[in-house]
Amino acid sequence: MKQKKLCVFSLQLQGLILVSVLLTAATSFAAADTRRGFQLDEIAIGSGYADGHLKFTRATYKAVPAYLRFGFDMSSTVGMQESKGRLQLAFEPFCNPVTKPESGVESGLNVFFRYLHPLSASMKLVSEIGSGPMYLSIDSEEQGKAGFNFLNQFGLGAQLAVTGKSAITIGYRFRHLSNGGTSQPNRGINTNTAVISYSWLY
Repeated sequence: MKQKKLCVFSLQLQGLILVSVLLTAATSFAAADTRRGFQLDEIAIGSGYADGHLKFTRATYKAVPAYLRFGFDMSSTVGMQESKGRLQLAFEPFCNPVTKPESGVESGLNVFFRYLHPLSASMKLVSEIGSGPMYLSIDSEEQGKAGFNFLNQFGLGAQLAVTGKSAITIGYRFRHLSNGGTSQPNRGINTNTAVISYSWLY
């Protein structure tokens, strides 16, 4: 019963997040101009593998990232029209199964600033930093009872062109899970993460 309620809660949260992001995308499309402004330039689906250790018990913490990404080119809004690189604001709703120390889920939304710098015609260097609210379904000595937390991430990777309108991004992310001091305990959970995503580019 607990797992069923948890799944329903996660699906509801993901639905609300997805609707809000799609409304933002629709507004962007309606107002976009091909050369200026804040506009959708990427939709992606991604996954990966996160691994770390809990500080008190030294138990292994493992999760499987599963996310969507909606990327918005904001280069012209910050005066980077002439730059070779591109600054992107990306929204990533996620629902990540946790496999250790017990079965559970991480579910929420990360907001990223991403910088993509071309290394060649088919490859871009990606650097990113992001944060956002999430729900963690398992209890731990580090974070206490299941509930509200933040997921903070920074990463590096490479985006490789598949076609003129699609790409694969591979990379590394360091993740720090914290409740931001909103409750105690708040020792944090750190994980190292390998990620891969497939993007449709606009």
